[in-house]
Formats: sequence, C-alpha cells, structure tokens
Amino acid sequence: MKNFYHILGLSFESKPEKSLIEAAYKALVKLYHPDIYNGTNKELKRKITEINEAYDTLSNLPKKEVYDKKLLNFHLEKSYDFSESKFEEKEEFSKDFLNDDWEVASIVYPELEKICKKLFLYDKKLALQYQFYLLETKKFHKKDEIMNDFINAFLEKKFGSSKIIKKLSRFLIENKNKKQAIYLNKLVKVVGSKSDKKIMNAFFKEYLISSINIFQSLILLKNKK
Repeated sequence: MKNFYHILGLSFESKPEKSLIEAAYKALVKLYHPDIYNGTNKELKRKITEINEAYDTLSNLPKKEVYDKKLLNFHLEKSYDFSESKFEEKEEFSKDFLNDDWEVASIVYPELEKICKKLFLYDKKLALQYQFYLLETKKFHKKDEIMNDFINAFLEKKFGSSKIIKKLSRFLIENKNKKQAIYLNKLVKVVGSKSDKKIMNAFFKEYLISSINIFQSLILLKNKK
C-alpha cells in the first residue's frame, strides 16, 4: 500500500495539518520542475503523478479519513510502517540551481547553511524540499522545528516509527556512519520495525564501535528510568 504521507515527505504519525500538507506538496512540485530534476521524462511524469495522487487524497478530508484508517490497518496487519524504497534513492537534481530568495533568507538566517548541510547528510532531496518549504511558508522563525519534522518523516519512511531505531539511525547518519545506517535499514526492511529490540541487538553484534556502544548504553539507561 502506498504511503501518501511519505510521498509528500511527511509523517503519518505526526498527523500533519492541511496547511502543512499543502505547503509540502507545493515544495515538491517546485523541486520536480524540469529545470531542477535531472531524471528522465518518464520518471518525472511518474513522480508528479504520484505526488498529485497523494495530495488529492490527503487534502480532501473525507478521502483522508478513509485513507488514514486503511493505512493504519495495513500497518497493524503487516507489522511494519515504513517504505519499501531503498535507503538511497539516487535521484538527481541540478547542481546549478540557485535561488536568489534563498540567498536572501540565508543573509537574515545564516544558520540555514548549517541546517542544509545536515539535511544533505540524509538526502539531497530532503535538503531541497526543506528550502522550498520555508520559502513557500515563510516560517523561517520555526526553521529548527521544521528541520526536525522533515528529518523525523525521513526516518519514519526508511526505518519505521520505533523511537529507539529512529534515534539510532539519526545518530548514525549525522555522524557519517552511512554503511551502518544502510545495514540498519536492511534489518528493518527484512524483519519489520515492530521487532526493534531484536534489531538493536543484531545491529550492535555486527558493529561494535566505541561511540555506538556509548550511544547504546545511553539508550539502555534511559529505558530503565
């Protein structure tokens, strides 16, 4: 079953409002403009069709209510709540794309450059959608909150809704442990995110890295409280 929230870069778990759904949709439409997206015309058409389908359902309250029930039941029956897509989707976007408005925003909020560098560690598409989203909504004063919302949606799509797995995956990605993040993604895809404790045990048996062992200890201590 298609997860329309993931298609729009949103989290089903966070129950996004209509205004957020609309802004995310507009940001993606701009991102998949022929001047920016470097994929084939066939792939571009498929992406736009998929985005429009997701928006048509999630922006219509009666349709959304029916869809949400189906998606929830699907997650419960299948015991997983993540996308089947690969960790790295390898989509290509123009490197020459420059937006004057974003440059102006970065003058007012110079910390935006640091945020975008962090988002690029996850996915280039995520960083670009974040830029378009802020330009669309003008919510630069909520830049950190919005960044975390986008990251959470990305992690939910790739690793499921388990808090402990999402916390570990974020730690791995932001510390540039890409190989380990891909391995964790594979464990979740094969076993299902509901088996989070088993997955964590298997992961730490494979990767006994000192910094990660420290992270594991912190998680265990937190869980005991």
